Amino acid sequence: MRNRQLGGLAAKQAEPDYWIGQLIGDRVLTKAHVDDMIWPALMALDTLEKKYGGNFEVVGIEVKVTFPGVPGGFGTCDLVLQNDRYLLLLDWKFGQGVPVKAVYADEGGEFVNAQLLYYATGLLNSARHLFKNNRALVVAIVQPRTDEPLTDVVISRKELKWFAEDMKEAVMIAMDRDPPLKKGEWCRFAPCKINCPLWTGPMLELAALNLVPRTEMVSKEVTPYAEYLARAKNFVDLFAMYKKEVDEQLHAYLEDGGKVPGWKLKAKAKQRQWIDEVEVAAELQKLGFAPDEIWQYKLQTFATADAAARRKGVKIPDHLRVAPPSTETTVCPESDPAPAVERGLVIEQFQASLKQLKKASK
Repeated sequence: MRNRQLGGLAAKQAEPDYWIGQLIGDRVLTKAHVDDMIWPALMALDTLEKKYGGNFEVVGIEVKVTFPGVPGGFGTCDLVLQNDRYLLLLDWKFGQGVPVKAVYADEGGEFVNAQLLYYATGLLNSARHLFKNNRALVVAIVQPRTDEPLTDVVISRKELKWFAEDMKEAVMIAMDRDPPLKKGEWCRFAPCKINCPLWTGPMLELAALNLVPRTEMVSKEVTPYAEYLARAKNFVDLFAMYKKEVDEQLHAYLEDGGKVPGWKLKAKAKQRQWIDEVEVAAELQKLGFAPDEIWQYKLQTFATADAAARRKGVKIPDHLRVAPPSTETTVCPESDPAPAVERGLVIEQFQASLKQLKKASK
């Protein structure tokens, strides 16, 4: 563990709970933020430090770095720590929609997250003194709201050299007069989707895709109607993503002071909340409210209890939490790793019922 020996008020302020209710950046920190994100992230950080020998010290927070050989190329390293043997570069991820890992594997083998390689290469270029004493470089991602909150990998200087060369070549190709376009998973967060022909091209197909009513019987074979549903689903998912990107860019443009015909900003409505609980309870009691009409008593959420258990170093028994049985289903792509749920076809059910009816009539 790095030096965290604090005393008095400083020690109190070092605890995340101290900041609950205070405005941090653009939002008020809540207990849910602390329990679901901050404490799990700090525990993941402790695990990372122990894995590589402990005795780490912080040598950089929000370190701005420049990428070698790419004009204007820069990045920000969230947290950098070091001990006698290792240099740790940590990237915080507090979203839960898209899990991100430090290293991935495919049919070609393992490969390191390109974003971490970018930051590490920039750090080597901008803070070379941190790489003295032959410290091994570890890159890590802490994403507390996913099933795998900590992933890390040791990378070599040779990997950074190769990545820098590939990056410079890719930038040169992208800056060419007629750069190649390729649609893929890497476009997920790219704002250029809204005017990229590979993404906007399907609009013409959607315009030509008339709504087809269901007129055929259900079949386990792929029918024209099933093919229509597949195409229509792909189109509407694409447009949902397209709408989200346009909405975000519209909002950002207006926030920056721009003017867009037909659109404006308005104050976001906030849900009303109680003032001081003691004062509210006293006033409600004067109005004749019974205690059970004022206060509620219930178990904490599992996420809150699980965070407390990890702080205490204990494990909540698995039998205390069960998933209720479900007969509901949801649609997902065939590439989803979840097992498929086979539903009896209506036509098969009808045929089975017809057989039973014929037997009963004999």
